[in-house]
Amino acid sequence: MSPVDQPAIPKGSTVLVTGANGFIGSNIADQFLKLGFKVRGATRDPAKNVWVPKLFDSKYGPGNFEFVVIEDMAVDGAFDRAVKGVSAIVHTATNYTMNPNPHEVTPGTVKGTIEVLEAAAREPTVQRVVLTSSSASALIPKPNDPIRVTTDTWNDSNIEYAYRDPPYDPERAYPVYAASKTIAEKAAWKFMRERKPSFTLNTVLPNINFGASLDFANQGHPSTSGMVAALFNGNPKYLADLPAQYFVDVQDNALLHVAAAIHPGVESERIFAFAEPENGNTILAILRRLYPDRTFPVDFQVEQDLSDIVPRKRAEELLRDMGKDGWTSLEESLRRNTEDLV
Repeated sequence: MSPVDQPAIPKGSTVLVTGANGFIGSNIADQFLKLGFKVRGATRDPAKNVWVPKLFDSKYGPGNFEFVVIEDMAVDGAFDRAVKGVSAIVHTATNYTMNPNPHEVTPGTVKGTIEVLEAAAREPTVQRVVLTSSSASALIPKPNDPIRVTTDTWNDSNIEYAYRDPPYDPERAYPVYAASKTIAEKAAWKFMRERKPSFTLNTVLPNINFGASLDFANQGHPSTSGMVAALFNGNPKYLADLPAQYFVDVQDNALLHVAAAIHPGVESERIFAFAEPENGNTILAILRRLYPDRTFPVDFQVEQDLSDIVPRKRAEELLRDMGKDGWTSLEESLRRNTEDLV
């Protein structure tokens, strides 16, 4: 029996999705709505994101999506009102300011995570909490290094690197972000061990997300999908600044978050959303094949991510349980990411 037919949370119940206006969060909301759940989306400023309820009202009818305002996730009791009556919480919102000072990033990220868990523990209707962690919680891949990654792999060495003495130079921004995600995920599991709440926690560790926006006119190419759009338009800088790594299509990532919330067989798991390896040259080769009449920048990245991501097989199994044939290919994801630019 499909988890869609017999979910771990009540059919048609309400799910809270934080960061619901973002690239990943909006796709997660869309997947829940598609399956007949209601979504309460948390955002700082609904006035700046009126396109979200308009889009979902047009796709799924009025009354299925609503916004709730959370201006500061690190405030005590920040989520208490938002969680009232929900069956599950998916916490995607995080500090992605790329501030290179770990002391200005990590405390708020951790506090926001713990506030979600505290609110869930106080609300008897909550049965599942899903935390969007990051691939960087497990590793930042090194070029051509065939490291083996399991569900027990943590990126502890990066925490030491991120927290070394000042100066806080710009190149430390991504390691600091990665450290904040690692520390926040560890704090979440520690909360579960020590507090033993009645709900189940699962975490999703997505690698770089490509794919289509839900609304190109209003959302543009947000987050990492903008890196592909920039390369399409002749600017390789953003992707060139990143190491070769795995990718995941944003819709696959979203569906894995839904699985973490509703699949009865997923309990206390770290789900690794790693579809297939990519690097700059591979992306360029695909774009040239998709758009043979267009001129693209010269190749800029030969290094490869040779990491053996053992848990990605479990994630693909979950996608199949949720009705997909498996991972969306890199070529298909890039086509979706760029189809509005032609």
